[in-house]
This record gives sequence, C-alpha cells and structure tokens, in this order.
Amino acid sequence: MSKFVTSAVLTLAVAGAVVPATTIVASANSHKELKTVKVGINSPSKTDQAVWKIVEKNGEKHGIKIKLVTFTDFNQPNAALKQGNIDANSFQHYAFLADWNKAHKSNLQPVGETVLGPGRLYSDKYKSVKDIPDGGTVAVANDPTNEARALFLLQAAGLVKIKAGVTSPTVKDIVSSAKHLHVKELAADQTLASLKSVDAAVISATFVEAAGRNPNSAIYVWNANNKQSHQWVNIIAARHDDAKKWYIKALVKSYQTKEVGQYINDHNNGTEIAAWQGAPKAKIVTADTASSATTASSK
Repeated sequence: MSKFVTSAVLTLAVAGAVVPATTIVASANSHKELKTVKVGINSPSKTDQAVWKIVEKNGEKHGIKIKLVTFTDFNQPNAALKQGNIDANSFQHYAFLADWNKAHKSNLQPVGETVLGPGRLYSDKYKSVKDIPDGGTVAVANDPTNEARALFLLQAAGLVKIKAGVTSPTVKDIVSSAKHLHVKELAADQTLASLKSVDAAVISATFVEAAGRNPNSAIYVWNANNKQSHQWVNIIAARHDDAKKWYIKALVKSYQTKEVGQYINDHNNGTEIAAWQGAPKAKIVTADTASSATTASSK
C-alpha cells in the first residue's frame, strides 16, 4: 500500500473517531427532516390552541412541523397567504373565502374541512320553536353573510319560506311565514340585547359566549346535516398552486383525525362541531331537549 493511501485511511479513521454518531445519523437521514408549514389562524381561543397542539403532534408523524401564525382580523390571513408569507390558513368558511376571492381577484383554494358553528335561535320567553306565537318577532343580523345564514336557519326550523334559488337571501326574499312572523334586521352585536323585546333571535356564538350565556339554551340548532349550511363549514385554505402538494395534504390529514374531532366536540359546548366527512358526531343539545332530559332524570 502506498504512503498516500495509508495516510488517507488513517486520516479517515481519525476523523471517524471524533465525529459524534448523532451527526453521522443526522447526515444520513437529512432527507427526512420535517417540512415547516406556516399556518395562519385568527385570535385562537383556549380550545383552539389545545386542538392545534394535537394537530401539531400529528403533523410530525406525517413529516411536517406546523408553525402557527396568529392574526387579529379577518382579512390578514388571506392577504398573507396570497402574498406567500404563510403556506395555509384555517379561520374562515367557504362563503367568506368565496367573497374574499371575488373582492381581491384571488384564487385561494379550500383544501380540507374543519368545523362548523351551528346556527342557533334563542328566546328568553319560549322553550321551543312551536311556542313562538303567531305574529311574533324574530331578530336577525343585518350583514349579508349572517343574515343569509339566519334566514336559512328560520326556514329549516319551519318558520319562514325563502324564494327558491336564492343563495344569499335578505328579508325581501321571504315569500311566506307559517306564523306570520315579523323578521327584524339588527346589527349583529345587538341581537343578544334584543331578546328583551323580541320573541326570538338568531345570535352568533361570539356574542353568546362573550355574555356568558350557555349555547345549549338555544331553542333551535341548525346543524351540518342541512344542505344550505355547507357554505358555512370552516376550511383550511391554500394557494391554488400548492393545493395538491404533499405537505398541504399532510396538514389536512393531521387535522382530520378522530382524536381532534372528539376534542372539538367535547370542549366547545356545542358552539363548534367537527364537520369533515367521517368526523365524530356531536350531540346537539337545545333548551327543550335539555329540559326533557332533566324531567326524565327527576322521575
């Protein structure tokens, strides 16, 4: 063996002796490093934070490291996604994304469903929809998205009928009412206070929770089994060109698990339920079913 070869072998042996084994392993497995995926969310609640902890842990099993980026209003997450500052976001429903894309000439894509906030009808006077009197007054929010949702809820409850084919109805699109109801339009933040003067009101979970009211006191709940409600299912969104990339699919897969769905259903008190296909089913409680259960248990 030549001196050159002998020297080279000795140098390699010495180098091997001083290089830590972990470095060698890391180098060998460098192609398996986790892909960082930045996900925009909007002012998460404690329950949201706990859900994402589970999703983050699931993500590592699928080759991704989820980094949450928090925003404080409803326009920032889509703007950041469009500009490439984040890889995906999770804060909005189909209807909001469609409106945002149209207004901003964008093409962000829904890539996976997450939760639905079931619409709820409340009353301080009655325990059931059937108890609302003929000629009564029901309050709804007057902004386009919430008003349309509220009117579809009233239709599902059998209280009004909306003109066929209308996808974003207003009170002008009510063609009949079995109870001859007067539907009163109010600012969304006034619907809860209106319960003192109206017979019932469709109220956003945001205001119900802020007031400390139990969501299960609703007299009617419009859940995910309704066709019209699908546009209000929340989603994970991504840029059009990234929608089918493996790490976006991994993000959706990490979210849509039985563990995540059950946690959502068990910890949101009915204000949000897991809504993707195959998600665990949530038990919906209303004022009349709660009172029935209480009566039954007392016998």
